[in-house]
Amino acid sequence: MNTYLAIDQGTHASRAILYDHQGRQIAQARQNVAISRFDNGRVEQNPQEIVNSARAVIHQVIASNPGSISACGIATQRSTVLAWHEDGTPISPALSWQDVRSAALIEDLQIHEAEIRQISGLPLSPYYGASKLRWLLDWLADNHGKYDQLRLSPLTSFMIFHLLETHPFTIDHGNAQRTQLMDLATLNWSPQLLEWFQVPETCLPQCSPICCEYGLLASTNIPVLAVNGDQNAAFFGAGELPPDSVLINLGSGAFILRDIGPAPKSSPYQLTGIAYSDSRRTCYLREATINGAGNALDWAQTKWGIKNFYQQLSYWLEQVKDPPVFINTIGGLGSPWWRDNLKPKFMGDDHEFTIDRRVVAIVESIGFMIQANLELMNQEAPISKLYVSGGLANADALCQLLANLTHLAVERLGESETTARGIAWLAAGCPENWRLTVTNNLFTPRPDPGLELRYRQFCHFLEQYRQ
Repeated sequence: MNTYLAIDQGTHASRAILYDHQGRQIAQARQNVAISRFDNGRVEQNPQEIVNSARAVIHQVIASNPGSISACGIATQRSTVLAWHEDGTPISPALSWQDVRSAALIEDLQIHEAEIRQISGLPLSPYYGASKLRWLLDWLADNHGKYDQLRLSPLTSFMIFHLLETHPFTIDHGNAQRTQLMDLATLNWSPQLLEWFQVPETCLPQCSPICCEYGLLASTNIPVLAVNGDQNAAFFGAGELPPDSVLINLGSGAFILRDIGPAPKSSPYQLTGIAYSDSRRTCYLREATINGAGNALDWAQTKWGIKNFYQQLSYWLEQVKDPPVFINTIGGLGSPWWRDNLKPKFMGDDHEFTIDRRVVAIVESIGFMIQANLELMNQEAPISKLYVSGGLANADALCQLLANLTHLAVERLGESETTARGIAWLAAGCPENWRLTVTNNLFTPRPDPGLELRYRQFCHFLEQYRQ
C-alpha cells in the first residue's frame, strides 16, 4: 500500500502525519516550538529548534510505521526568514511572519506601492519577507561585518537544506512569493523588487516549482515531491475543490482562498498567490487575510478574564440575539482595509454590554470581515459554495452565521489537519480519490435581518479606511 508523509511546520508546532493511498490518516507526531516576543514588534524563533523538532517528529512517524513510504511533502509557515551560513549554521534568529521591526524601512518605498503589488501580488507590508531581509543585511553590517557566503532565505529553505540528503539551497514558488521579492509572472526573483529592497540575488535560494523532485529525506529513500506554504497547502486539504467555491480556513487568523486560474490577476484590495506549480503549469490564488479570528477570541478571554471560555462560547452564540457591533482590529485590519493603527472598539457605550454580548459581537465581526472579502471575490466570478476548515470551524453557530450572512451553503470539512493533508495530496500526485466524505456538516442559509443590519453598520464604519 502506498503511503505519504506530510511535514507541517507551523508557528507553534512541527507535525509529521502519514496518510494512506486514500488520504486517511495512519499515524502522527507533534512537537511544540517556542516563540519569543519583544518590544517594538519583534517576534523571533530559534531556527535550529525548529529543524530539530521536524527531525524528531519525522523519526517518530517513520519508526512506528516500518513499511515503505512513497513520497513526502513539506509545508511551512510563510514569510518567516533568517540569515545563515552556507554550511547551514544560523547567523540570526528566525524573524517570524508576525515580526514588524522593519516597518520603518518600507516608508521610502510607498511611492512604489502600486508597482510592488502588481509585481508581487502583495501590498507593501513589513509582515512579508523582503523588508525583514533588508533589516538583516543592515543588522549584519552593523554588528558582524560581511559574510562571504551569506544566505538569506525563508525558513523553508533552511529546513530543506537540513532535512534533505543533498542539502539543496532552494525555495518553492509558494514561499518565494511571500518574500515579496518574486515576480508572479516569471516565477523568479524580480530584478526591480531586489533593487528597491536592496537585497542581493546572490544570497537568495533558487526558485523551484511547488511540485518537483527536491531530493530524498536524509537517511531515507523517501523522495520529497512537494513543498508549499501552509495556507497554500491547506487549500488542497480536501483535494481539488470546485472552481466556483471558496475555502475559509479559520484558525488564529482567517484565510479566504480561491482558485483564479492560470493567470496572475492583480487585485487592489486582496492578495494574489500561488496554489500549485510544476514544470508545465501554474494555478494562482486569490487570498484574503483576516488577522483577528481566534486571536481576537484569545484577546477577549485575556482582557476580561473569562474562565471556561470555549465551553461557554457555543451557548452564548445560540442565546445572544442582539449583540453590539465590534470593530475588530486585533492584529491589525487585513484585507481589504490594510490598516495597523486602529484600536478595537464597540460601537456604542461598551460599559453597557455584558460579557456574553461582547464575545458574540467579536464572533460576528469575524463573519463580517469574511463577508466583506467574499463580496469582492464574487465580483471577479460568482461563488456558489463555501468550505470551512480549522479549529474555529468546529463551532456550529459560527458556520451557521456564515451561511446566513453570505446566503450560501457552508460545508465544514471533516479534517482538522488541512495543511498536512493538502501537502500530502500534492506529494501523492493529486489523486482524485482523496475527496473527503462529509456528513452532518452542511449549513444552509436562514433569514437573519438583525445580523445583516449589523453587517451594514460594520461596513459603513470601515468604509473610510478602505484603500
